[in-house]
Amino acid sequence: MALLLYLTTIVVGVLSALLYAPVKREATILGLFRPLNSWQNVHGIESRVIPDTVACEDLHYHEPSGMLYTACAGDMEKAAGWFPGSGSLDHPENPGYGTLVVIDPKTLESQKLKLVDFPSTAFVTHGISLYSPPSDLKTVYIFAVNHLPNPFRSPTSSKEPKAASRIELFVHTVGSDTARHIRSISHPLIRTPNDILALSEKEFLVTNDHYYREGLMRLVEDLTHRPWTDLLYVRVDDTNNVTATISLSSIGGNNGLGWGPDHQVLISDATGGTIYFVELKDEHNKTLLVTHAIRADGVVDNPSFFSDPYAGFGGRDYSGYLLPGLGRPIDFPVNYKDPTGQAPLPSLVWYLPASAGKKEGGARGTQPKLLFSDDGSSLRGATTAVIVAIDPATNDGKREGWLFVTGVVAPHMLATKIDFATALQ
Repeated sequence: MALLLYLTTIVVGVLSALLYAPVKREATILGLFRPLNSWQNVHGIESRVIPDTVACEDLHYHEPSGMLYTACAGDMEKAAGWFPGSGSLDHPENPGYGTLVVIDPKTLESQKLKLVDFPSTAFVTHGISLYSPPSDLKTVYIFAVNHLPNPFRSPTSSKEPKAASRIELFVHTVGSDTARHIRSISHPLIRTPNDILALSEKEFLVTNDHYYREGLMRLVEDLTHRPWTDLLYVRVDDTNNVTATISLSSIGGNNGLGWGPDHQVLISDATGGTIYFVELKDEHNKTLLVTHAIRADGVVDNPSFFSDPYAGFGGRDYSGYLLPGLGRPIDFPVNYKDPTGQAPLPSLVWYLPASAGKKEGGARGTQPKLLFSDDGSSLRGATTAVIVAIDPATNDGKREGWLFVTGVVAPHMLATKIDFATALQ
């Protein structure tokens, strides 16, 4: 009996030691160690609300035009009732009709684009991506996820999935107030699309963020980070024939996509709190190779890379990676569905210097630095963050920029001005 007790004690001790670190990390990501009543906000010098940016999940900077592009649901109540990206499938009879929005980072004004030749009765927005041909930088192709309710789903055909998500392709001319719909892109492999990375006007990468669309197993996916999701390479030919292949299936929780420097691909495992740095190994087959990964102490949603355009000014290059996400995802399943958009969803944005993304000789062990934190009162549930630098020649020589943060169920986008020497050092 004494021997059995002794062996049991050893086994329990070993299991506790093995499980302590991963359990503690999971609790950290979920926000269990960040109680809302003691939350500490970290903002910039000043903050401004961007008008007409209701529930905008993704955001991209179009460098040739100097403009920001986003896709917004536009209606908090509809976004709370039907958004397959969050597992909210309660009201397929009342989907939203969102739009594309252009933001001027200098004036902080926004402009909704009129969607021309768009036949859909719903536009439930999620991730987007931009592409401009090198020979025509004023033309912007905009790929956007659209989570349509499945028209073939009915009480007599309950085996059909509730959502029939697809990708919409629009074309926009910089300076105009319209975006013309070119085509809708569907494929059996595009099941739970989250984010897109445009490679040309006819091809893109897209993540499926879950294998299970709803229910208990979807929660199991989020907590175990099993590699059940995938990343697709999709191409549309001149006859509108769509082909899709799996480019990467080794990452759990494939979620946000972004470009790093030198055609580096960024992939996030959102609930795993990890950013993956990836090489595009085969230009023809678009196969991907993960070079390394870095963890943050929170959710990592849509990663982005800030390329410092004034790196030569003052001899300091502030280029780096932004990792935004929910501060307390444990609150998300309940607070997300608040139709008023008032239930708090705290936000975090982390920063990594550019050296952290290098394949060799980089600062792979670098810990992400907290750049922005909000208890949900100024910005609700961050999903994307982008920095736009201010020209020091017009700013008394000061190295500053606007950090734009947006959220999938945020009533508005927030811009906060940051001092680079303080925030990004």
